[in-house]
Amino acid sequence: MIKRFEEMVIGNVMFPATSALYNRKRILPLYRQFKASEFYPPERLEEMQLEKLRKLVCYAYHQIPFYKKHFDEAGIQPGDIRNTSDLKNLPAVTRQDVIDHHHDMVDNRFRSSALRADAAGRAAGAPILLAPLRKDRLVRNTSSGSTGAPTTFYEDGARTAMNWAHELRLRNWYGIPPGAREARMARVSVEYLKNSKDVLMRRLLWNQLALPGVNLGEEDFSICYESLEKFRPRVLWGFTSALTGLAAYIREAGLDAEVVRPELIITWAAPMYEHEERILKEVFECHVTNIYGAREVGHIAARCPDETLHINEENLLLEVEPGEDLKENGGGEILVTTLDTTIMPFIRYRMGDIGKVSPSRCSCGRSLAVLEDLLGRTGEIFVTQSGRMISPNFWCRTFMNPDLGGKIERFQVVYRPEDTILIRIVKGTGFTKETEEGLRRHLQNNFKGSVTPLFEYRDEIQARISGKYEMVVNETQS
Repeated sequence: MIKRFEEMVIGNVMFPATSALYNRKRILPLYRQFKASEFYPPERLEEMQLEKLRKLVCYAYHQIPFYKKHFDEAGIQPGDIRNTSDLKNLPAVTRQDVIDHHHDMVDNRFRSSALRADAAGRAAGAPILLAPLRKDRLVRNTSSGSTGAPTTFYEDGARTAMNWAHELRLRNWYGIPPGAREARMARVSVEYLKNSKDVLMRRLLWNQLALPGVNLGEEDFSICYESLEKFRPRVLWGFTSALTGLAAYIREAGLDAEVVRPELIITWAAPMYEHEERILKEVFECHVTNIYGAREVGHIAARCPDETLHINEENLLLEVEPGEDLKENGGGEILVTTLDTTIMPFIRYRMGDIGKVSPSRCSCGRSLAVLEDLLGRTGEIFVTQSGRMISPNFWCRTFMNPDLGGKIERFQVVYRPEDTILIRIVKGTGFTKETEEGLRRHLQNNFKGSVTPLFEYRDEIQARISGKYEMVVNETQS
């Protein structure tokens, strides 16, 4: 009874009220709206998208210098966008465009605020207290840089509020209400957590425990385990690599997972591959889901209990640009348009990910379109000289082989020119020369001699500064 009362007060009063102080408004109304709209007929969702799209292109053309030039160079006027398919006539926006023109991609009425946000010296993404009362309330943020170079973008709290609302909807899919205890393995260090007032505020007012999620070693995982044992969250949220690292630590240290077991694990910031989902389910014995998205555009899709990745169609439009190697299955590179008129919208933004958009046929009954065959980033897809396409899931299945259990702690695949593949391996206790020979035979059987595998052994494979581990590195594109 006390727990339910705590959840009700924090979820319905403290969390939305304090979020509004950072200009993250209307979280609960959006959440309630999303709970209804996920069951709208597809035709109604399409009408919503088209209405928002028409407003967006008119707004972007008249208020944002980059898009004015972008439309003019393509010979397109806002009135030419009569339906969503007309958007295909506009060239896609790339990450390099954002890197080169991020100031011109901001509503020109907020240009000076963006420049002052650059000079403010705040950490990327750090919210501004009492932002609604301030003249300059723009937050400067950056992407993780996992695709090469980080992008810079700006928001006033609206996109973060949208993300929170989508997360509340996702948790509701698994029967978890607003205000329920949640632990987050975030992009912060142990040292930051010890001295941060923001961390204390989140715990007291949001029922949210912050934990380190980057550059983790055994001592960090030990701190996470002890903190989770005391806090006992219903939701455990974080980078896929951080969560799987914690699961591996608990297993290898022989710790009792029952004392930290949540009801739901939410992974994000990277695709969740089969071998990662397997260890999370085996150790924590709970529901595991995934959010697909990017900091620039927000949460794009989330996986329901029936394991379907539903797209947040209420405020996003997804297109797929077919590639020569993916035409057969209808897949291609994902392009995202943020439909709400925020101060820095993204129109036909090239995500660098490969997937396929399909109508929902999910048994959960939700009509939101689904993202299928999310194979990974374009750089993670390798096409051999013989025309064979290798997706990251091939490597997941390879290293999930039960015969390799305990023999390999971590692996990384490096694609090199001339159809050479380097496989970096951190050996487990059972690794032998026969293990390598078995892997070599497996690759030769699958690639029919068209690829030369090389093996390199390391004591560890470092994560990027963002906290993400790269399963695949494509040096053929550098």
